[in-house]
Amino acid sequence: MDRARARIPLTLVLPALVLAGCPPTISEPRSAEHERALAEGERHMAHGRDDEAVGAFQRAADEAERRVDLDEALYRETRALIALDRHEDAVRILDEVGARRPVSRRTSRAMFEASRIRLEHLGQREAALEGFERVMRETPDDGLGTRALYYILADFEARGDSAAAIEFCTRLYEELGNSTLGDDLLRSRSNLHLLDGRRVEGRADLEALIVRYPYPYGQRWDDAIVTLAELDVEDGEPRRAIERLRGLVFRNEETNLVGSYTLPSMPRAQLRIGEIFRDELHDLDAASEAFEDLEDKFPRSALRDDALYQAGRMWLDAGEDRRGCRILRHLLDDYPVGHPRRLAEELVTTRCERD
Repeated sequence: MDRARARIPLTLVLPALVLAGCPPTISEPRSAEHERALAEGERHMAHGRDDEAVGAFQRAADEAERRVDLDEALYRETRALIALDRHEDAVRILDEVGARRPVSRRTSRAMFEASRIRLEHLGQREAALEGFERVMRETPDDGLGTRALYYILADFEARGDSAAAIEFCTRLYEELGNSTLGDDLLRSRSNLHLLDGRRVEGRADLEALIVRYPYPYGQRWDDAIVTLAELDVEDGEPRRAIERLRGLVFRNEETNLVGSYTLPSMPRAQLRIGEIFRDELHDLDAASEAFEDLEDKFPRSALRDDALYQAGRMWLDAGEDRRGCRILRHLLDDYPVGHPRRLAEELVTTRCERD
């Protein structure tokens, strides 16, 4: 199949195929020639033969029987072109792939990479920013929307225009709040408010994020809780911080199935509860309970030995050697390696008498 024919818009092809009683080519199997050409292109790239790779991927595009295969071959061709510093050629092809509709597997990636190349290699800042925004608007639920947002906000930061960045997040949030980018936009706007000293506005965004994008659906839910807890500590409300973090820990869901629903932030929140009890409220019993509970609540966490070390060291610092040594010996018995073990071993040697 020649390349020009392969690029006929699907809006023209699909109705004719349906009327003819044939399945659309987007559902047909890949051609063997297409697959061989793709594999050849990958071999050339692996050995640094980028010119040969370009030719192989062009042949794969010519042999493609489905639009998705055509897009894949063209996308891989751009990787070889980038390796050859042929950035303008790569962008031209990426624009072609990114413009086709309906959205396919490489659509968002093509738009994103074209924008990145424009920004980093061609000096086309405005076109790049427009492309990143297009990624967010047209494919908001693709993971690249978050990366596109990063580039846009980095540009605002470089220009020192936080007010415009906040306005941008507000405008996009009104349009994309129901997509998976919604919590990213709220979190970014909160960061901007907090950096500008607007704690009330920053807190409000975080509170809204927790309510609108709860676990397990929101990506930033736990991060927002942790940030609010730290703000509580800074504002002299340590008990409020503890309650927030307990809510995060409470959502931990260990199952009997393979794997776990535990987020990395959950055991860290348990550890932080102990630290707040110790450092802010000077309640050593509650702190010790929080530290020691981490082992039971999160039996697979890498923080278990650190929590035990903090509990043991805390009691030694308070002059309660018996309690501290008991906890540190438990650490030595159950954790054969690790930095907390080495620290505990030194303390046991110097502070703990043998019973």
